[in-house]
Amino acid sequence: MKSGNHFQATLIADLGGTNARFQILVDPNSPPQSFEPIQTTNFETIEDAIKQSVLQQSSILPTRAIIAAAGPITEAGIRLTNSNWEISPKTFLQSCGLNQLVLMNDFEAQALALPYLAPNELQLLGSGGDIKKADGSKYDTKIVLGPGTGLGVCLLIRVAEKWVPVAGEGGHVDLGPRSSREEQIWKYLQKADGRVSAEQILSGDGLLNLYTACCQADRINAKLQSAPEVSKAAMEGCDEQAVEALEVFCQCLGRIAGDLALTSAAKGGVYIAGGIVQKILPYLQ
Repeated sequence: MKSGNHFQATLIADLGGTNARFQILVDPNSPPQSFEPIQTTNFETIEDAIKQSVLQQSSILPTRAIIAAAGPITEAGIRLTNSNWEISPKTFLQSCGLNQLVLMNDFEAQALALPYLAPNELQLLGSGGDIKKADGSKYDTKIVLGPGTGLGVCLLIRVAEKWVPVAGEGGHVDLGPRSSREEQIWKYLQKADGRVSAEQILSGDGLLNLYTACCQADRINAKLQSAPEVSKAAMEGCDEQAVEALEVFCQCLGRIAGDLALTSAAKGGVYIAGGIVQKILPYLQ
């Protein structure tokens, strides 16, 4: 981020399937300039969003960008998994008047943050105890996952004294029923290629899918129409099917987290990120 002894003003973007957040970092030792989060559906392209929501709102013109986006990175750039936005590096740089772009998966960025989180920025789930000890050796393999618009997963490993994120598509692994009740519910979940993937349950839409399936299994009409309504009703205990949906959601999140920990030998910790988990944290605990 330096050119000679001069720091280049840098646009930082976090692009999810639903929301996008932007900051401009002028000085590495100063707080970044933040902008109001936006919804991706309100703008046809990311270039339009940046011009209207950032460049027209700031007197500082960045010369480079670091973008963490929800989707797999290819040589051609990225198309967000749950959005119509696409980033073609050459077109993006020309349109936004920038000279450099660092593009990464959003959970790569989440993973790279793990070694630098302070204890007060974490909440321990499970049997309790000292969060510093629960974090394992500071150089052990770590993994982060998070339900949001989709289900993001990334591994963080230590190689040659550097942290290396290994992004994947763990959100699309199979997730099957493990009880007779879940078999009833799974019958009503929409299947892709004959199977139910983790993301079809562990996401905002997934929670609503679970609730609707619980209602269908009980032969009643679904009253709630959105994931926030389902989680709110479940935490208030005022809708039986919402309570069951959130219970199954949390159980499946634990199952996937455990499977990923076993697959990767993540002795450095399993971290769960994302806005959904923050909202249902009392229920998880």
